[in-house]
Amino acid sequence: MVSQAAFDELIHAPLRLQICAMLSPVRWLPFSDIRDSLEISDSVLSKHLSALAEAGYVEVSRVRADSRSRRQVTLTKPGRRALRGHLTALQAIAATAEPTISEEPSGARTPKRRQARREVPLDPRIA
Repeated sequence: MVSQAAFDELIHAPLRLQICAMLSPVRWLPFSDIRDSLEISDSVLSKHLSALAEAGYVEVSRVRADSRSRRQVTLTKPGRRALRGHLTALQAIAATAEPTISEEPSGARTPKRRQARREVPLDPRIA
């Protein structure tokens, strides 16, 4: 299903985008798994989850497991729609960055320039 492109400022923050992306392919994840995967503190994760929950994008619930209460996080249907729309918008933006040769005006012959590609690692600690 193709979603309508809709850039979402709330999801766009790197940690929130990573949280939503992690939750997208699963029904839910334990709070601790998300925290450990992103290598952030409980308080930082709680802050981002609160922002996402306030928008209705995630639900954080407590479940009993092994006589302990644990938090699990679920991406809601509105959250999934918002993530798909945001990713579609990002793809549209990225597509404009490097037009293909077939998109150049006919008759325009420009010399090919080799541009060095830089890989920019995504630092999960940047919010």
